[in-house]
Amino acid sequence: MYRLHAVMVLLTAGIFAVSGCATRSMRLGKCEVKKHNRGIIMIGFQIHIAAAVCLALLLLYGCTNQAEQNTAAPAFRPYSENASAFLNALKTAWVAVYPTIVRTFEGTSYSVQSQQQIVSILNQERITTALAQPGTLVPGEQVSNIQWDIFQSDMHAIAEQLKDRKSDAQYSLVMEFLVAQGVGGIHCYIFDRNGENAFSFLLNAHHKLLADANLGAGDSSEASRLNMIEKATSVGVTALIQQINKPEDLHSSKQKEYSITSRNVSTSDRKVERIFALARLQEQLSYVFMHSFKHSLASAFESNGVDAIIKVAPRESDTTAKYASEIDAFAPDAIMYIDLDPLYRTHRDGHEAIVGIDFGVKLINRASGDLEWIANGKVDYIAGRFFKRSGYSAHEGIRKEFAWTTTAAIVRAFTADVNGQKSAPIYIVTEDRQMHGQRTD
Repeated sequence: MYRLHAVMVLLTAGIFAVSGCATRSMRLGKCEVKKHNRGIIMIGFQIHIAAAVCLALLLLYGCTNQAEQNTAAPAFRPYSENASAFLNALKTAWVAVYPTIVRTFEGTSYSVQSQQQIVSILNQERITTALAQPGTLVPGEQVSNIQWDIFQSDMHAIAEQLKDRKSDAQYSLVMEFLVAQGVGGIHCYIFDRNGENAFSFLLNAHHKLLADANLGAGDSSEASRLNMIEKATSVGVTALIQQINKPEDLHSSKQKEYSITSRNVSTSDRKVERIFALARLQEQLSYVFMHSFKHSLASAFESNGVDAIIKVAPRESDTTAKYASEIDAFAPDAIMYIDLDPLYRTHRDGHEAIVGIDFGVKLINRASGDLEWIANGKVDYIAGRFFKRSGYSAHEGIRKEFAWTTTAAIVRAFTADVNGQKSAPIYIVTEDRQMHGQRTD
């Protein structure tokens, strides 16, 4: 088994520096669609060279690093409030299946063969009524060398396209393969009629189901490629059926103030005692929230025995390259990326206001470059106040509460999942923080 740690270091320290901002690393040029035999539709487009190398090395790592620590879980499925409705409706619902997206460092192709295979299995196993949907769905730009980022970006891009399409089906499904020398990652996106995530998931070499399938291409022949696509499709559908039959028990917590779903991607039992956290937020959150979040996060980690450095940067900034020297000097066990977006709601009078926070977190093992832990959630508890009062705005005190609540959600879940212990108290109301000596600035 190969451990390509040097590759991951190169990806983090070198390629991002060459390509500039990761969010701009892949650009789609003018596309030309051509039909080929055996149900493969190819799309050609221009790829920024740094992004091509980045994707190639990422997927090479995913395929060759047959994880010593595989999880028996069929896949990782982030929390969706629409999952229960999907499971309840599945037997009587119609599911539109689109051609499978095949991403390589050379470009993107679409497999009709895989689409037809998905439809056939779902119908034969009487999982649902599936039908092949004509047309293709275009994935998003490659925003990162981390699979989770690709998954989220493509989910958003596909959801936006589905919102503009009319279909009689209650649900839409499209599978995606990340391919280098073999299939290193599988994504399955499932959306409801409104383009909302219903039951989407991903799997990679950390999942035993994929690791045991040996999804290498074998050789460069078309027959070998088609066989690889067929096997990958079977793995993806098997993961879907296993989750439908026995929905995964994710680490989920729904409090009055927030909801969060988290998952240990690695099965390592080591404790993380030093973290370099990079919080990336939208400009709208720079007022009050940024300051309060930074200091509350640092103190929350400290109270749980974790030495942490917290840096805050604009949402789309190249934080890895900017702080590379500080990361080296601090020598953390892990790097935590926290992406923060304002949660907006529109009042019936047309007024739009920030009423909470959407956040996503990933923890990366600094030594190996492996993704260790992932979480996503939202702070959303003042909708009643907002809808009752015209002209509402999130004043300074409320924004501080948003920051403290986001801190509590992240640190409580991290402490329980990764370090296996109950979190020390983290208070989210000004009076309680003052009473227990926690900062209120």
